[in-house]
Amino acid sequence: MTTRALPWTPPSGRSAQLQPAGKAWDAVRVPHLLGKRALESLGEATGAVIENPYDKVLYWLTTPGTADQYDIDWPPGVEVWGTTAFIEVPPVDCRRGPGVRWRVPPRDQHLTDPAVLLDALQTATREALGPREEAPR
Repeated sequence: MTTRALPWTPPSGRSAQLQPAGKAWDAVRVPHLLGKRALESLGEATGAVIENPYDKVLYWLTTPGTADQYDIDWPPGVEVWGTTAFIEVPPVDCRRGPGVRWRVPPRDQHLTDPAVLLDALQTATREALGPREEAPR
């Protein structure tokens, strides 16, 4: 069951704002190196991506409920943030400079499909770290 996203627009003005995840989107937090590789792999399939250069992470905006409804084994270092999290969201026109900014600005469809993102992250992980053996169950 997928949760429907509420209408959403990023902040206007000059300052980033803390906004709650779990309503219009959930956020997938990815270490920068892994995120750059996944972003290349996703191409046009990506939705909006926030870059935080201080924490060296990228955040993909995904379907609300991703944190709760997708029982997925995400790659190491990847976190999915839902209703208990607040994310620093840059103003709609902030694409450069210091601080939080849009790596990929919001378009008509600002959400990335979590399954497509997972596939790109798994591919990026294999490329960066080599194949992983499955742990015995």
